[in-house]
Amino acid sequence: MILQYGNISKLKSKDWYYIELRSDKTVENTLRRVGKAIPGIFRSEAIEIFIPVNKRDLDVFDLETSVYVFVRSTAFGCLLRLKSVTGVVSLVTEGETNRPSKAISVTDDYVQTLVKKVERAFYERAAGIKQGSFVRILDGETRDYCGHVLLVTDGKACVKVDLKTKSLMIETPVRNLLNLSQVPDDQRVFYHSPLVKALVEDGKSSLIAEDLKFVESPVLGKSLPEIQQVDSGAPKKFSRQSTVTALVKRLVSEGIIDPMKVAREVVVAIRKKDIKPPKNLLIVYCIVKDTLMKSHFLKLNPRLENYRDVIRQYGEAYKFSPTDIASIDAQIGIPVTTLDPAKDGRSREAREQKRRLAELEQERVAAEAARAEEILKSLPKHKRKVPKLRLRQGV
Repeated sequence: MILQYGNISKLKSKDWYYIELRSDKTVENTLRRVGKAIPGIFRSEAIEIFIPVNKRDLDVFDLETSVYVFVRSTAFGCLLRLKSVTGVVSLVTEGETNRPSKAISVTDDYVQTLVKKVERAFYERAAGIKQGSFVRILDGETRDYCGHVLLVTDGKACVKVDLKTKSLMIETPVRNLLNLSQVPDDQRVFYHSPLVKALVEDGKSSLIAEDLKFVESPVLGKSLPEIQQVDSGAPKKFSRQSTVTALVKRLVSEGIIDPMKVAREVVVAIRKKDIKPPKNLLIVYCIVKDTLMKSHFLKLNPRLENYRDVIRQYGEAYKFSPTDIASIDAQIGIPVTTLDPAKDGRSREAREQKRRLAELEQERVAAEAARAEEILKSLPKHKRKVPKLRLRQGV
């Protein structure tokens, strides 16, 4: 992991220093505080921090160098101020004298060799991840959750995490996943940890048996107080996975490629308020068409250029329209298209309004110029000329 701030081109080939952290158990939290403090300490100066991460897992953030990280900057004095951050001890010095002049430095060649070593380990942790792999998510809002990979494409993976009462579809880079394919099937729950492994080894696998397979149960949803719905009158908030896009990707990955069946599932989810309703049904139409094209048909035939080619090659069964989606449920309350102008300044109406304002401004400037000319003409001739300023030589 490398943190950079400012114009780091000035640091090329510059030597590095060691910074000691207080504990190897709080490395991640300390580095988070350092990242927040850097702009206030360094301001216009540049800094580069290399954190040689050795292993990442559940509550695991091990460094290759124990409690030491490498740092270099265009301002040595600012490096000394890093010890004001909670969790940072100071620069490492000869004989622990804490004198800045005795700070231990290492060459850039040595650090770059270590960078390449850590980089190889970084790529290897995701090696072998494919469809069906059991993985752990390392960073993000759903970090530490475990799930199964449904789809891998263009360096990204779609991971399905089965919780108690719902399933999450998480799209994340493959490099953000830790391959746990070595975990036995009877331990593959979303909260897999060493404790789960110990329970199974002690013959208590029955404690997690019900969580091995997700079964949607409305009774369970009502029995758990932490997820009961309370009507407070405030608008319902939806997560990033409670969207039309996430639902369509999940349905296509499960093998549902009939566009109207996919659209029908979307409409049902909107009716049940399981996903965030779109602004219009044209958006649903575009998402379904685009997902089918990228996640299914292009894999069958990479030569396809657009969805019209899909209809020509695979039949009229894949032909549908926003109006067809609207006919699924006429009472859903979502228009086929939206006539209201966009509020981000990109609509035709917004552009026309900006053009009209510009014309009015030009008319105002022209009117003021004409008025000034009329005033000038009304003055006597000897007052119309504006005297010129004369500058004396050498002034």
